[in-house]
Amino acid sequence: MPDKETFVFDEISTRRLDVFLAERAPQYSRGLIQTLIKEGAVTVGGKPRKPSWPLETGDEVSVVWPAAVKKTDLQDLIIFEDKNMLVINKPAGLLVHPQSPVWEENPAAAFIGEETLVSLLLAAPPKNFDKNMPRAGLVHRLDKDTSGVMFIAKNVKTQDALTEKFAGREMHKTYNAIVCGVVPDDKGVISVPIGRVTGGKIKASELGREAVTEYKVLKRKEKFTLMQLHPVTGRTNQLRVHLSWLGYPVLGDWLYKGASAPRLMLHSRNAEFVHPFTKKKVKFSVEPPADFKKIWKECE
Repeated sequence: MPDKETFVFDEISTRRLDVFLAERAPQYSRGLIQTLIKEGAVTVGGKPRKPSWPLETGDEVSVVWPAAVKKTDLQDLIIFEDKNMLVINKPAGLLVHPQSPVWEENPAAAFIGEETLVSLLLAAPPKNFDKNMPRAGLVHRLDKDTSGVMFIAKNVKTQDALTEKFAGREMHKTYNAIVCGVVPDDKGVISVPIGRVTGGKIKASELGREAVTEYKVLKRKEKFTLMQLHPVTGRTNQLRVHLSWLGYPVLGDWLYKGASAPRLMLHSRNAEFVHPFTKKKVKFSVEPPADFKKIWKECE
């Protein structure tokens, strides 16, 4: 389908604009079409209208379909690639996928709004990448402001295998974090259940699911600590919740009471596991980015 398309309404009775477009372009959801209309990508007779606008015979409906607007080159993020998977160094500030789940059924929705890792994958698919995979090959995610190692499957077989690695705790990952306060113990284990409570926020709770994090102090400064973290389990927001519970929230973590910073000071540094097909142990590592190192240097 071209980026811009024009339809002529030729029915006798009136019809809602969003309903008409949904019938003419069934590959897009009605919700997505309503979003396009509200954002001004749809005009009737050259003028933007509401989704409920009643079309009359002879009306010309023009629509600019979503297209990828790339600010980031996916190739610049890749640190390893084979026929089955990609390993990337995700930059802080890049969403993994759109916040609305509409894109999972209508991939074109990934191109509405801000750039995401999913939109990069769908706009310029890597070699051997199956665009029809569930969730565009994702097997895990990182928060928008978390940087570092991340995996993307190129086919369903690999996606299932890597998902099993995460679920079976066979994916050994380590993170670096700058936390607020001086952590007294050189190393330790946080074993505190976490779960979603009223209002949607994930917190430490006896009613939550098992969550275990191992930690080690790398360096200390007067008011901050540089740490190495190993999530034994893989709960949503686990590291952030556990560090906040311990009394040392991640710097830049506005949700869990961390001091203000340009971004969340959390970096996925290493990932080590047995490759599901070659059966060989592999390890991928990326140094914390320049902004992370700069903030740590300024934590005097």
